[in-house]
Amino acid sequence: MVNWENIRKQFPAAEKYAYFNIAGGAPLSPKAANEGKRFYDEMLQEADTYWEKWLERTEETRAKVARFLNADPREICFTLNTSHGMNLVADMLKGKGNVLTMDDEFPSSTIPWLHRKYGVSFMKPKDGAYTLSDIERHATAKTKILVTSHVQYSTGFRQDIVEVGKWCKKRKIIFVVNATQSFGAFPVDVRKAHIDFLVFSGYKWPMAGYGVGVLYIKKKWFRDVRFPVAGWNSVSVPELKDNRSLDLKKDARELEVGCPNFPNIFALGGALDFLNKIGTTAVEKKISELDDYLVQKLRKENVRIVTPLYKQCRSGITVIDTKHPKDIVRRLAKKNIIVSTTPRGVRISLSVYNNRSDIDKLVSGLVKLVC
Repeated sequence: MVNWENIRKQFPAAEKYAYFNIAGGAPLSPKAANEGKRFYDEMLQEADTYWEKWLERTEETRAKVARFLNADPREICFTLNTSHGMNLVADMLKGKGNVLTMDDEFPSSTIPWLHRKYGVSFMKPKDGAYTLSDIERHATAKTKILVTSHVQYSTGFRQDIVEVGKWCKKRKIIFVVNATQSFGAFPVDVRKAHIDFLVFSGYKWPMAGYGVGVLYIKKKWFRDVRFPVAGWNSVSVPELKDNRSLDLKKDARELEVGCPNFPNIFALGGALDFLNKIGTTAVEKKISELDDYLVQKLRKENVRIVTPLYKQCRSGITVIDTKHPKDIVRRLAKKNIIVSTTPRGVRISLSVYNNRSDIDKLVSGLVKLVC
């Protein structure tokens, strides 16, 4: 049995605020903070003599990420953020065909493709959702790449990526997933969902802080695409410092061209340890239960909810339709209630440090401003 109040006490921000903006930027996981501090303390005391230990710890973190995704560690590349990862994917897939994506996508999912002059088609949601039948109707013979978020940032709609992935495999469409709004809250199995490429940032649901992201690349693409960047750390044996060698690693690690971003990578490793200790199933259940309670309270007050409310497409994000959302966010912040805006309204996002009292406080404040 998880002691949720004990979990909450480990987040100082949760004691100060009713914090509902993990979808924007999360408070730092205590284990992530400790691992980041540990690195800086080591470098302060030991200078660069810990280099080999840091490399080992980097690979340990890579293995942790791989286990979360049901991937091979060699399929995992550490990036700076989602935008960095998506740009690498768009570079790798040049000439592969047109892109189909969603109208609600965050710009990180779309701008890299538009910038490289891909043919990009945007499909509009139906009642806030993107069903497989909708995707099938919008796909054409020229559609060779599907780019979708697992959870949409602006509505909270959660895509059935297993169903969509099976369809992509059958149609021989390359499946690219932005998991920034799901990784750390809901399970993502890249094998089961037949995902070709997946990206996410560490500063949201994993609670790992800024400066680290992940790019997953299915093994088959190691031989089928040309990686767009290379550096001294891309080669099989970087320690040789051979400035003429192109004996590259031939896996996702090849894209990590220089010195690793040690403190941020270690923070991600610590964040995953924290979630693992709670239990990923318990995390998902906690977030879903809080979301159910929130929706129940909002409906009771006749607050209009934008997020599709079918159980299978719910997430940790609920968006409400209001007039003057920025003003509402500002006025709630004065009461230490932290929410955010999206193009669709006021966004409320929940995590393991929240409780029902937070939600009661939020809804009470919202009703005074909305109704």
